[in-house]
Amino acid sequence: MLKAIVLVVTGIIAFVIAFSWVNKDEIMAEAATRMAEDFVAQCSARAQFPEEVAHRAEEICGCMKYEFDERGISLGDAFGSKREEMQEITQACVMVYR
Repeated sequence: MLKAIVLVVTGIIAFVIAFSWVNKDEIMAEAATRMAEDFVAQCSARAQFPEEVAHRAEEICGCMKYEFDERGISLGDAFGSKREEMQEITQACVMVYR
């Protein structure tokens, strides 16, 4: 009887671990897709550009998305080694519309 209980509990734990692993990957993939699709809208709604270019936020964010895509940079790279490069791109795009 004890062996059966241990077997059932082990099976449940294995199922939960496997299920949570799959969901995590799916959720991350969906979030990355959504961020890529909505980047310009989200960026222009939340970005704090200098006042003289704030009205061009959508164009600046479009410039940024284009440059990020061209260089193969994802939004998650902002927290890694490409942070400086992303900041340079952002500053360059602001200067274009200044």
